Amino acid sequence: MSKSAASLSKLFDAQCTKSVVGSEWSLHQIAPYIGKVKSSIAKFLIENFTKKGDVIYDPFCGAGTIPFEAWSSGRNVIANDLNDYAYVLTKAKLFPPSSFDEVYSQIEAMEPLVSEKITELNRGNIPEWVSAFFHDKTLLEVLAWVEILKANESWFLLSCLLGILHHQRPGFLSFPSSHTVPYLRVKKFPKEDFPELYEYRNVKDRLVKKVKRALKRSPNLNENLERTVYNEDASEQLFQTQIDAVITSPPYMRQLDYARDNRLRLWFLGVEDYRPLDATISPKELDFIDIISKCLNNWNDIIRPGGKCILFLGDNYSKKLNLTLPEILEDILVKKIGDFNLIFKHESIIPTNRRVRRNHVGNKSETVLVFQKD
Repeated sequence: MSKSAASLSKLFDAQCTKSVVGSEWSLHQIAPYIGKVKSSIAKFLIENFTKKGDVIYDPFCGAGTIPFEAWSSGRNVIANDLNDYAYVLTKAKLFPPSSFDEVYSQIEAMEPLVSEKITELNRGNIPEWVSAFFHDKTLLEVLAWVEILKANESWFLLSCLLGILHHQRPGFLSFPSSHTVPYLRVKKFPKEDFPELYEYRNVKDRLVKKVKRALKRSPNLNENLERTVYNEDASEQLFQTQIDAVITSPPYMRQLDYARDNRLRLWFLGVEDYRPLDATISPKELDFIDIISKCLNNWNDIIRPGGKCILFLGDNYSKKLNLTLPEILEDILVKKIGDFNLIFKHESIIPTNRRVRRNHVGNKSETVLVFQKD
C-alpha cells in the first residue's frame, strides 16, 4: 500500500460520499437490492488494495456490485451468494450482452415461446398475495417470460424483468407499490383516482425499455478475465486455487431481512416460502458469528501470503460479546487466527436518507477493515 492510512481516509471521504446515481455504470442499477454496497466504495477498495490481474472473491456478493467493479477494473472474479435473487443479478452483471441489438434479437426469438407458455399456465396456482400486485393479463405475461428466461439461462434479461417487477411508475409492471421492498401503495394511489396505474401493462415493451436503460453506461470489459458465480453456503466454500483478496460485505447479524425484503422477486424465481431462506442468509447474532468464524478460517487457507481480507461492515453491537461487529472480526482474524494484520480502518457516518429501515433506523455508521495476510 503506497498511500498512508490518513491519505487513504481522506481519499475515501472524497470519492465515496457523493452520489453516484448519474455516473456509475448503469448495470449497477439493473434491479434494486436492499443494503447493497455503494459502487464507489467497491471501486475504491478494489483500486487501492488490489492490482490488475488479481483474483477477487466476494462470498456474500448480494447485488454483484463488488464483483462487477472488480471485473471492470481488470480483476478476475469469484462471486457467491446463497440468495437466488443475488445469484441472478450477479450472473447478469458478470455476463452481460455485448449490445442492445443482441438482446433485442433474443427478445424477439423468445416472444413466440412466451405466447405459447401463457396458454399452459394455471392462474389458480398463484398465491393471492402475489396476484394482488398485478393485472391478471400482466401477471400471466410476467410468469411466462420468467419461465422462458430461466429455461434459457438469460440472466441479464431476467434481471431486467425483476428490476421492473414492482413500483408505481408507468415503466414498471405492478399496481402502485414500493420499489426496493414489495408493499402495495393502494391507499396513497387509490384506483378511483389513479385508474391508469391499475391497467394492463405490456411486459415486452417495458422490458425493451429497461434493457436500454441498463446498457446506457458500460465500461470496456475484458472477456478473457475469469468470472465464476456460485449459489452456495459461503461457510462451506474452499477452492483449489489461491486468491489475492476477499472483498465482501457480510450479512450483519439480522440487521436486514434479505429474503423477506425480496420475497416477491424470489417467488418468481421459485422460492415459494422466503422464511427458511431468511433464516440462513439473514442470520441472528450467534448464528452469524458462527458462520463468519468458519468463513474467516476458510479464507485464511485460500488467501495468498500478502493477500488481503477486506470487510465492509455496519456498526452492529453484540450484547453477548460486548463488542461491535468490526471488533469481533478483528479479534478473530488478528488474535485467534493470527495470520493477519489490520492495515487500514475507516469509519463513516451513514446519511439519514441512506438508512434502509423505516423511520431511518438501522446502522448509523459503516466501517471498512483491511487486513493483510503475513
